[in-house]
Amino acid sequence: MNISEVIKDRGVVGAGGAGFPTHVKVCAEADTVIVNGAECEPLLAGDKFLMETAGEKVVMGLVYIMDACKAEKGFIALKRKYLPLFRVMAEAAAEKDNIEIFPMDDFYPAGDEFILVHEVTGRLVPEGGIPTQVGCIVDNVETVVNVLDAVMNNKPVTRRFLTCAGEVKTPSVIEAYIGTPINEIIRTCGGATVDNIAVLTGGPLMGCLETDLEAPVTKTMSGVIVLPGDHPAARKRTIPFEFMVKQSKSACCQCTYCTELCPRHLLGHRLEPHMIMRQISYGIDVPSRTIENAFLCSGCGLCGVYACVMGLSPGVINQKIKEKFSKIRFKPDFPLRDISVSDLKDYRRVPAGRVLERLGLAKYAAVNLKRGVSNNPGRVEILLKQHTGMPSIPVVKAGDVVSSGTLIADIPAGALGAKIHSSIDGRVTHVDEERILISNLDRN
Repeated sequence: MNISEVIKDRGVVGAGGAGFPTHVKVCAEADTVIVNGAECEPLLAGDKFLMETAGEKVVMGLVYIMDACKAEKGFIALKRKYLPLFRVMAEAAAEKDNIEIFPMDDFYPAGDEFILVHEVTGRLVPEGGIPTQVGCIVDNVETVVNVLDAVMNNKPVTRRFLTCAGEVKTPSVIEAYIGTPINEIIRTCGGATVDNIAVLTGGPLMGCLETDLEAPVTKTMSGVIVLPGDHPAARKRTIPFEFMVKQSKSACCQCTYCTELCPRHLLGHRLEPHMIMRQISYGIDVPSRTIENAFLCSGCGLCGVYACVMGLSPGVINQKIKEKFSKIRFKPDFPLRDISVSDLKDYRRVPAGRVLERLGLAKYAAVNLKRGVSNNPGRVEILLKQHTGMPSIPVVKAGDVVSSGTLIADIPAGALGAKIHSSIDGRVTHVDEERILISNLDRN
């Protein structure tokens, strides 16, 4: 059995981050596979729920990935503070001599793949590089479970676990159908508890402000965070880039705290957010090496949420710089060089609880989540671009009747991409170059 081809046929992509196609990743040469169970974004609990309820599936999914890339060693990294969960996973992996449960401290962002690779193996991913360059593959928990379901159960990716938290009546971990409207996820959790809401998709630090509550759940959406409309975590995401630049020119005091606490800087990368804040005062039309170093930013948001004493957002500016240059297809080269970890790395790590307090979200973390909730959408809107690479090409047309798991969009010939399957039994009502709409026959 060709595991990579099976994963490809079932549409498995990274369940967090940019959704890199997993069938491509497992073809890389690696001696170590790391399952990212740190789930470092505050309020999110989908991966913890999966490890609690399906620990053996996590282990077996890891075994299949190790087989595919011929890796000799596997690790499941999770925070040591989750002691009962640690025991569950240790028991699930007890008979696997080449799989180890690796304890992580409770800091943010413990789940950054560069940090995971260094913590687990001692290796340093080069600037602008990826873990496979140092013989490692990193996948998160849900991705690994999806691999197991693809290989063992012939099951494509049609649902995902996400956390709906914040200002909802029943905060929950939901097994959501891909394409479900966000407002239906909120209704499944009893509805919002305040009238004027702001919704973040993903986590509260790295997530996006979503103004269209009809927007669909995707393969990579890990959370729906409902906040009061005037919450600072939402308001900061509405500030225009031009205004951020003006703020930086007038308020950045060059204290260097953003650089001193930057997780990538502490790993030895030449990312210095305070220097980028200084440089943007002179414009970014002609990239200098300082500005180009914005491409080294992971987007964790620690600099803006915690480090900056002036309330600025260096990380957001880094992301905007990357977006601007990506539009003109500019990406800097980072020649290989020797890098060394800062001696102060362990002392400059920020506890996750302090980040949560600074965000003003601690009260939501104190609520016990309802687990194992599922929804039954009346319709789904399945996007054709919910992964790294080219949008998928529709293979169905309006009027077609499809079942859950039916292939509805394929990978363009010779391109990086992922197959997409219907998440419900229904009738296709609309197809264009961006989406496929399917109406649930049982609900209509």
